[in-house]
Amino acid sequence: FQQALKAYGVNDVDVFQTVDLWEKKDISQVTSTIFALGRTTYKHPEWTGPYLGPKPSDECKRDFTEEQLKSGQTIIGLQAGQNKGATQAGSNMGAGRKILLNK
Repeated sequence: FQQALKAYGVNDVDVFQTVDLWEKKDISQVTSTIFALGRTTYKHPEWTGPYLGPKPSDECKRDFTEEQLKSGQTIIGLQAGQNKGATQAGSNMGAGRKILLNK
């Protein structure tokens, strides 16, 4: 099954190890492999059945002129000068301190 997956085009890193399935070590990796197979079916036009998972994106190369690249450097972002929004106020790292008095 693993050799067939690789021959079909599933990446090596997406294929589970035999021990993951046989000894039920990492069923989430087996599930991830099934989804990787589902994504790979998009690349095979002979597959007419249902698909599993999102379609992998295709390359969309864009060519910009030097003038277009320079004009993009003059645009000020919408968030420039803003101090509202997401902050770290009130967030704690790790466990909070507990100060016990009179103990």
